Amino acid sequence: MSPLSDVVSITFGGLCIASALPFVGIPFPTRAWATYYADKNIWLSKLSGGRLTPNQAGYASALLRISVGSCCIYQPTRVAALLVNGAVVVRGTMVAHRDGRPMRPQWNMLGAIGLCLLLELL
Repeated sequence: MSPLSDVVSITFGGLCIASALPFVGIPFPTRAWATYYADKNIWLSKLSGGRLTPNQAGYASALLRISVGSCCIYQPTRVAALLVNGAVVVRGTMVAHRDGRPMRPQWNMLGAIGLCLLLELL
């Protein structure tokens, strides 16, 4: 663990928390993000077999992002949060690829998680 690891993981955690906003319809940092996540919420609702409405899927996703972000900021829970988030994102990447969804957000998230884990190991 190094100061660089802390800076990168804390930044990632903060970005995870901030990325919860478009899941609930707040256009942050731009309206395009809110539009993308509104579409993603509809897709997640369909993946749930209709058990979740798009709004419920958005709030559940936002809660997950806030939880992961908080755990990445707090060093004792960082590695566990990154591993759990990595598993969720890997599964999401496979389903997104199957369904023809945009892949760039998936690769960005996987890369960020990988970098944080790598820096934790060094």
